[in-house]
Amino acid sequence: MLYTKKLAPGFRTRLLGREPKSITTTPGQVGAGETETETDDPPRQLPTARIVPESGPLVPPNTLEQVITPLLFEMSRLLSVFPAVFGFLYNIYHVWHPPIGGDIHRLDFAVSALWATLTGYQCLNLATGLLHRWKVYYPPLSTLIRLLALQAICWPATHLTLTLLDYTRRPVVCWAVIGSTTSVSRAIQLWVTSNLWWEVEARGQREGWRRKIGGRWGGRRWDWPEVLVKCGVPMGVCYFCMAWGEALRRELKGC
Repeated sequence: MLYTKKLAPGFRTRLLGREPKSITTTPGQVGAGETETETDDPPRQLPTARIVPESGPLVPPNTLEQVITPLLFEMSRLLSVFPAVFGFLYNIYHVWHPPIGGDIHRLDFAVSALWATLTGYQCLNLATGLLHRWKVYYPPLSTLIRLLALQAICWPATHLTLTLLDYTRRPVVCWAVIGSTTSVSRAIQLWVTSNLWWEVEARGQREGWRRKIGGRWGGRRWDWPEVLVKCGVPMGVCYFCMAWGEALRRELKGC
């Protein structure tokens, strides 16, 4: 023994009369703790509510970031329709005031305005869908950068298409290419965001876009009826109007 003084009776009994307690993690069984009354198990009932001060419940303050971030998201999302809005106004103006001495008929500008309308609609939906995905996967700053980068790609692409195809000579072809490309991009976006869904839980708890993980419907998939309704049908209507516009233009040429 390391101790030379007389051992207490209780301590001697524990050493000589019984085996010392071993460390255990079995629920309900007393282990070798600091005192005889302590157990190695945590208490079964833990406090689940925070201490509320007398003035009332704690309400998180609305910081400047919480106020500005949704506004920046909304402004960046609406930037996607600017090229289409400008093209729509340009074509509508030339419907009433066609260029003098040109071969382009009023119907051409009317059909171009229809394609510009489809382009703006699909661009807005494309940006909105990607924004929902980025908000689930990335922090706010990264989401905002990606949203602005999307506009930095779409705006020059629209201008490049109008320049290469010469919108002053063939506006219908230019806007048909832009509208068709945007509709195809919208279809791809529907596939990319097909693993997200709008979740509404119990009243007052949480709602928002969430990600599906695992299961039959957990991954991405092509929802062809949705693609047909949201992309194919609007694009088909524009092609139908373009075909009839071309036929009527030939009949009304010179009027």
